[in-house]
Amino acid sequence: MTAMKKSNPVMKALTSSSRIIVLIALVLIFSLATKGVFFSYKNLVNILYSVSLIGIMVCGASFAVLLGGIDRTVSGNAALSGAIIAMTILNRGATGGNVALALILGLGGGALSGLIHGLILSRFNIPAFLLTLATNEILYGLVQMVTGNLLIYIKGCTLMDYIGQVRWLGIPIPVFIMLVCILFAYIVLNHTVYGRQVYAVGGNREASELSGIPTRRVILIAYIISGFMGALAGFVLSSMNQQASASQANGYENNVLAAIVVGGVSMRGGSGSIQNAILGVFLIGVIENGMNLMGVPSIYKDMVKGIIIIVAVAMDMANQPGTPLNNLKRRLKTKQA
Repeated sequence: MTAMKKSNPVMKALTSSSRIIVLIALVLIFSLATKGVFFSYKNLVNILYSVSLIGIMVCGASFAVLLGGIDRTVSGNAALSGAIIAMTILNRGATGGNVALALILGLGGGALSGLIHGLILSRFNIPAFLLTLATNEILYGLVQMVTGNLLIYIKGCTLMDYIGQVRWLGIPIPVFIMLVCILFAYIVLNHTVYGRQVYAVGGNREASELSGIPTRRVILIAYIISGFMGALAGFVLSSMNQQASASQANGYENNVLAAIVVGGVSMRGGSGSIQNAILGVFLIGVIENGMNLMGVPSIYKDMVKGIIIIVAVAMDMANQPGTPLNNLKRRLKTKQA
């Protein structure tokens, strides 16, 4: 039986510190390259605003990745949630009770999607990547059915106007929503029995089952959280844009995966932290914003993001015992010694 993974506090601290150093270095480089524009208060707030949606999604999707799975339906859940909320308000009006109903249906739809994924993945040996890749397409098909493939404008909803337009201390409301989600994920993963079970199941599902951990329930809850967070991000996105569409949030799942991987959460499960995943969100946000200010063409921005993901995955594999990259790393160390 394979021993359960145990995190090294010293290595964890070094890893977090290295990402913080890289983040600071990028801020300094882009500030110099843009003659201080990057480091202005207004632009830093813009970065927080631009990463808030990805940050919310990462707080949910990290649960799935820590289990050794993946959830590519975060974008589909966001789109469907936004569509359901928009259409409910459009058809029933923007009164308090109707808005509450719209939220229950939209956010509940995301949780239901996560429940279905959790039930399938906890009982059948289906790769999470393939399942969520397929169901994400189904979700976008449902969005087209709900919206009629039209752009749905949201008018007269006080709550969505507030979230999309109001600022506290000069900071947009979506940033505070992201911070609440980060706090929730941090507390659950670091200070609850369930959080310890997530790491245990991600590290070794078979050993977890033998030790009495309800692995199916752990997987089920993780995907419900991921689905709900995706739907919440969709509600926030619709509030920011004051509209919903059939293509809403399309492609966000790639940014979510990039942030999680860059943040050092192992795709094999059982290793990583929500803190580092959020650092990954900020690293991706800083790089994108810096390249935008420097006028880098979008094609090159996508290439840079792809290279970053490849490097991050390679580093993850190099730290996983038994992988070819890890064996190569050990041989190189042996030769140097």
